[in-house]
Amino acid sequence: MNFIKTTFILGLVTISTFGYAQNYEPVILEVKQGNDSKKVSDKNEKAKYFIQFGIMSKKHDQFKEKYGVHVVYENCVITAYMSEKAKKNNQEVAQYLTSKYGESWKKDLEITPYGL
Repeated sequence: MNFIKTTFILGLVTISTFGYAQNYEPVILEVKQGNDSKKVSDKNEKAKYFIQFGIMSKKHDQFKEKYGVHVVYENCVITAYMSEKAKKNNQEVAQYLTSKYGESWKKDLEITPYGL
């Protein structure tokens, strides 16, 4: 009888410990796409920028001064939506720079923008 009580109490403590130790609330992440009807080419020329992912390897102040295009570094974690958005944005900015300055901007940037 003593063995049964001890086993029962030990089982109850074990189950309650696991119940509280594993108590968590799952986080549901939603990707809001917003209004994608605006294109980069519709925005003000000063608002053009390349999107890069990862740790900033260097400053691009001279490039920004010369061409009016910023380089924005985002987080290392990339979702499928962010990847497509960055590729589309970077391709449009590259087309803009190529039509305005030719191919010389690629040498001045010294990196290959994401998606090109």
